[in-house]
Amino acid sequence: MASKSSGTKSVLVIGLGRFGGSVASTLDAMGQDVLAVDKNPEIVARWSAHLPTIQADMTDVMAIEQIDASQFDTAVVAIGDSIESSVIITGNLLDAGISDLWAKSVSQEHARILQRIGARHIINAETDAGKRVGHLVAGNYLDYIEIDGPYTVVKIHTPLYAVGRSIEDVQVHDKYGVTVVGIKAPGKEFQYGSRELVMHRNDELIIMGKQDQIDHFIQG
Repeated sequence: MASKSSGTKSVLVIGLGRFGGSVASTLDAMGQDVLAVDKNPEIVARWSAHLPTIQADMTDVMAIEQIDASQFDTAVVAIGDSIESSVIITGNLLDAGISDLWAKSVSQEHARILQRIGARHIINAETDAGKRVGHLVAGNYLDYIEIDGPYTVVKIHTPLYAVGRSIEDVQVHDKYGVTVVGIKAPGKEFQYGSRELVMHRNDELIIMGKQDQIDHFIQG
């Protein structure tokens, strides 16, 4: 793996179907250190011009060892066509020491098995789009909702530079172009984002804006 800059994760994505390809390409576009794996040589050839990609059957423990899977921060098991393969690969990656593991499920039974063997994050194949999951895996957002047009709605914790300051003091909209829709403080009711509202350390902010504006606001 390449050396990582601050805030960059190394992510292993297993399975390059529509969902896995979307997760991998989203992470790659965000500057994360991605390696995508698929056992189908045609799919690997198709993606190799766009992403770091390798052909391997990750149900085989030897393949896990050969790509040094234990060195990755995070893994995403994006396989949906074979529950057996999904469960075996998830178990192999957990055995390799990857604790931050996201696994796609295609049924409640599949999700229950994945949870029981230790997958930390279960992805619902019907409701969780690959792009959304890519943003969540990267770790910048607590939640991510893509809406029509250029705008995105995300949930984040208060950026450190904004802790103890009001929305007006930070000039959230004038300086960054984003809107604080509301704030949910621990143990308190949701509050709409009035200008005088103060943002605290563990508050969850619901903000809306264009992707680059949101990222600018997070970084300060």
